[in-house]
Amino acid sequence: MKKFYILFILFFILQTKAQSVIYSHTVPNYNGAAGFSSYLANNGDMISMASSFTLTQTSEITTINLYGSQISDNLPAMVKGMILYIYSDNNGAPSGNPLLQTGTPVISLDINNSTQGYNIIHTAQYIYTFSVDISALPGTAVLQGNTKYWLFFVPRINLDSMILTSPQKFNWWLSPTAAPDYARISNLTGGAAYPNWQVIPNTGAAFSIEGMVLGTHEVVYDSSEIKVFPNPTTRFLEVISKDKIQQIALYDGTGKKIPVKLADQKVDFEGLSAGNYFLSIETEKGTVTKKIFKR
Repeated sequence: MKKFYILFILFFILQTKAQSVIYSHTVPNYNGAAGFSSYLANNGDMISMASSFTLTQTSEITTINLYGSQISDNLPAMVKGMILYIYSDNNGAPSGNPLLQTGTPVISLDINNSTQGYNIIHTAQYIYTFSVDISALPGTAVLQGNTKYWLFFVPRINLDSMILTSPQKFNWWLSPTAAPDYARISNLTGGAAYPNWQVIPNTGAAFSIEGMVLGTHEVVYDSSEIKVFPNPTTRFLEVISKDKIQQIALYDGTGKKIPVKLADQKVDFEGLSAGNYFLSIETEKGTVTKKIFKR
């Protein structure tokens, strides 16, 4: 019984940490907030930007919030979804181009209005927050600490073509905090043509990230030494480790331990309900916890 309570307390702490803000680059208020046009029109016209950021520690990402405004104040009726990519850094710019679909994002989200965990929050007149609960989606999103990334975001606005002066466009705010950079991009012509990333230093887009900071041993193993797949899984989950696995333990979303065995490098999820699970994998070097989604 004592062991169960210890496991439950540890699980509760992990869940609480998962909701903490691990990165924030926002504006203090709407008055005077500068913004950059960010939207994808029905005909494929697109303009937006990516903002650089660095986490202090390796973390599992649970929620991303993006802040901005719309003059016509009817954003939920106009939006059909959004695209969000997180790229690694390549010599001071994003390592991929969303216009040319080059490079592989570290995180790739193509969201419509019915996607679970997606929400547009109307916080005040003209002011909106795009919020994505990544923990509600299949799989996990882990970003390394002390590593530069770029977050690219563009909402799909139900307009036939690009009109930069339209009051229905979304303006992604720029934060006055002079730490990160932003890079603009578009497939437009004329003065607003940015076919390749054009980096603007010492300003960044307004967004925040919530997540769970992972332990040091998890940093090493999660990136290379322990792999689990497929994730999501329908039944069998393969667990591959460079180090000998001493034991495993599986917990559901309430912290209840589920009896499972590792046989031939596989864990059998047959009979388990769909949802999120936490697989604890212990080796001689330490213990890693992986978030698994059962379909």
